[in-house]
Amino acid sequence: MRPKIKKAFTLMEIMVVIVIAGVIAGFAIPSYVKSMERSHESDAINQLSTIHAANQIYLSRAGRYWPLGEINEYEIDEINAALSLNIIANGMTYSCIGIGGGTAFTCTATRDAPATPFTVTVTEAALDATNPMCTSGTPPCP
Repeated sequence: MRPKIKKAFTLMEIMVVIVIAGVIAGFAIPSYVKSMERSHESDAINQLSTIHAANQIYLSRAGRYWPLGEINEYEIDEINAALSLNIIANGMTYSCIGIGGGTAFTCTATRDAPATPFTVTVTEAALDATNPMCTSGTPPCP
């Protein structure tokens, strides 16, 4: 008669697997979080570039940039309505302010806590490596 062979994992084997999974997670999670923050920064830059392009079209039609006033800071709903856009906030706070009675504008996208906070700004200047630009955060951006 053959002896019965037990087919099971020992406690030691399970503990080794758990330790290995913990080490892998220890390296992977910080990289994942940093990658997500970079994607939010990229999203903010893309959305602000869209606002910039829509404002250039607004300038060609109305002869001035939107918004006209320097007093109010407009948020995403007003930006979408005025420039016929459909920007989704996606964890960001968007705002625009007019400068010089419609001769210039500044729009910002701010990412707040609990994530790594940062701010990206775009102006009426031509789009390039410095416009839109991350103006605050760590190191200035994720």
